[in-house]
Amino acid sequence: MARTARKPKRSPGRPVASADGDAREHLLTAATELFARQGVAATTFAAIAKRAGLTPAMMHYYFKDREHLLDSVVNEKIATLIASVWSPVDANAAPEEMMRGVVERLVAGIERMPWIPSTWMREVLNEGGLLRSRVLRTLPFDKVRLVSAAVERGQAKGEIQADLDPVLIVFSMLGLVMMHLATAPFFAEVFHRKEPDPQAIGRHITALLRHGLKPTSNKARNRK
Repeated sequence: MARTARKPKRSPGRPVASADGDAREHLLTAATELFARQGVAATTFAAIAKRAGLTPAMMHYYFKDREHLLDSVVNEKIATLIASVWSPVDANAAPEEMMRGVVERLVAGIERMPWIPSTWMREVLNEGGLLRSRVLRTLPFDKVRLVSAAVERGQAKGEIQADLDPVLIVFSMLGLVMMHLATAPFFAEVFHRKEPDPQAIGRHITALLRHGLKPTSNKARNRK
């Protein structure tokens, strides 16, 4: 009678091979959802494992500590979104088209990762946010400068309102997207309206920016 081959032992906490890829992704997804809901500081490894339907041992297998987890969230999730939003920015495009593209790509990315706005406002913009320094290292300042330079050229030609700050306009664009998408449920509750979908918010912001870029007539400026 042939002897049955013994299965090799696996180290404690290690998931079975078929689950390796999915388990790690489930844990990252659970972590980002909890970060958006209650913040990084209040989120434990045990809570992440429970939300993912996995064991704390598996959490520790994939992420040796909190720093490793935060690096993974930023590098694999947030930085990937940032690159997808800013990489297509073309130096030869008109400023209106640059901004429209950034807004549309950011909104589309947030539709895939709805936890981004709350986490961004809590952990990146907020002083002392636990993701701030990590995210700052991923920001494409060269692309931001392209948008600012395009706005400056438009101002020099009299095509863009002179009162706009070429750098602040980029912060305005990103801030509007993050704020509106983070507070959409609150807006719906306060004004008793249906929650606007992300695409509608994107169109609203794009229209607001494009009209805000228009130069003010001399007559209107003189009446101030």
